[in-house]
Amino acid sequence: MNKTVIKPDENIFEVLGVPNASFEKMRLDLMLEIHEWFELSGLTQVKASKLLACTQPQLSLILKGRFEDFTIERLVKMLDSVGKTVRVNVLEAA
Repeated sequence: MNKTVIKPDENIFEVLGVPNASFEKMRLDLMLEIHEWFELSGLTQVKASKLLACTQPQLSLILKGRFEDFTIERLVKMLDSVGKTVRVNVLEAA
């Protein structure tokens, strides 16, 4: 079995050949921000989901890493609803 070493600054989705790797990485980053906000909030999933303008089962999916069911726009709106500002950086390709 071949092992692939992924550097910290690499996009895992690109390395694995996933289509639309940049979008998948962006969704993952947004989901991780929601996860971090939730952990720091100290709230229950029910209370946090109300602030995030989603249902508790939806928040549970995000916390489990099941972000493929959510669009980038939806994740951005969730972060916006708890006072987070999302910015996009456009960089030259390596």
